[in-house]
Amino acid sequence: MRLKFYSLLAMLSLNAVAVFGQQPDNSEWCGTKGITPWFDFYRLNREALAAERGGVDTAWLYVPVTVQITGTDSGTGYYPFEQAIQSICQMNEHFAPTRIRYYLQPGDPVRYLNSTYWHNHQWEGGADLIETNRIPNRLNTFIVADPAGNCGYSWMDAIVMSKSCSGYGNRTWAHEAGHHLSLPHPFLGWEGFTWDYSQPAPLAINTGWDDHEVEKADSSNSYVSGDYFRDTRADYLNYRWSCNSNSESTLLQHDPGGAPFRSDGTLIMGYSSDECGAVFTQEQVVAMRTNLQNSGPGGHAEYLQVTEPGAEIDDDAVVQLAMPIDSQAVQYNDITLHWDPVPNATFYTVEIFLFANLQPRLFYQTVYNATSLNITKGIPNNRTLYWRVRVASEWDLCQPANNQSVGIFKTKNFSATNDLESVVLAEVSPNPVAAGYPAKLLLTADESMEAAITITDASGRQCQRQTVKLSYGENILEIPTEALQAGLYTLSIQNEKGTILKRLAVTN
Repeated sequence: MRLKFYSLLAMLSLNAVAVFGQQPDNSEWCGTKGITPWFDFYRLNREALAAERGGVDTAWLYVPVTVQITGTDSGTGYYPFEQAIQSICQMNEHFAPTRIRYYLQPGDPVRYLNSTYWHNHQWEGGADLIETNRIPNRLNTFIVADPAGNCGYSWMDAIVMSKSCSGYGNRTWAHEAGHHLSLPHPFLGWEGFTWDYSQPAPLAINTGWDDHEVEKADSSNSYVSGDYFRDTRADYLNYRWSCNSNSESTLLQHDPGGAPFRSDGTLIMGYSSDECGAVFTQEQVVAMRTNLQNSGPGGHAEYLQVTEPGAEIDDDAVVQLAMPIDSQAVQYNDITLHWDPVPNATFYTVEIFLFANLQPRLFYQTVYNATSLNITKGIPNNRTLYWRVRVASEWDLCQPANNQSVGIFKTKNFSATNDLESVVLAEVSPNPVAAGYPAKLLLTADESMEAAITITDASGRQCQRQTVKLSYGENILEIPTEALQAGLYTLSIQNEKGTILKRLAVTN
């Protein structure tokens, strides 16, 4: 199977009861209080579970996701769905070596929840959010403004994330998904623990749920200490830290025997800065894949509903823009954009830019299974603007944008300055007209001028366009119909004075 990644995003936290992550102001981190019951079962039975699964496990595992985005009671403050798509794209990039792939649930990829109580919640609100809206048999991902004053958490078999902690270039989503599939932090037991790292570490840490043995630098006690993985190395750092040129912590720590060591900065489940690296170790991969294939309490075998990926979008697919294009003038506060469908695409992200270099972006919106979008606010008047459409699907979330065509249109306020009707009289005959026979457009003008004649079909697709010079008096133009199918069309006469619209019916 071919996977496509064009890098976009994805680090946060988890816990057996509730997991907190980095706050937007970096004032707090993770509040993990232990390991999940499922992981406790796994660490005590990993050999038996491996034997039960048997052989080398390399099949792709597919996890359905529904993203639920909260807003205020009045429906404001939503996290852009376009950015959620990008987040899952980068999460898949991080998970590619694990052969685990996340996809959006077909027909139910995103839901919007209007509730200020959920949007900015404390723990009671978070519990209510999840209990009220959790959907069975898929990974529920909630995006809120403030998840109990933290960056995010994994709790009650769902993931809740802050808008402020999701975005391009970080590991948030991959980190949380790792927690959801049972992985603890590599510094398990050190959460909330203060220590002078120049001194040898204690033999054990009283976590409140157990006396947790501290992992040694030589990993000799790894399976009974730390995060219970041997290939993650010792790590005592429970705060965000930067790495050196070897992707290790700059801070030197000392194990209980005084042996010095540095933490591995490449681990997704650690707290190193995002630029240090982003990997899951082989033992972590085995644990996550076992969790996904286990149907016992805390396992997630119910996610595995498909064994083959859905259809992907061609890498070279280009969205063909229908209208407006070629500098067509449109009403600035009532713009309808039309484009052709792309095979296998279901998400279309429409973008409007101020300049030809596609900067800055004035507007963007993602629509689902639609090939048109009406915009009534937020677009300036009397400007030449540039637009394009990017595509994705539930299975193909990483389509490149650099090969998309760009349309040009000009914004006007025709309702305020539509003087064309006062100087031009327009009549179409015969109307209806039989397909293949030309219709006549009679334009009686009070002055000489230029005008654009455009014909669009009922879906808004441009079928014909020509620019004509009108003389004073009567002007008769032929409208060919050979290429028009039977149906209703809109004939538009347009220039800087305004627009005249006429209906044209074509019959068989």
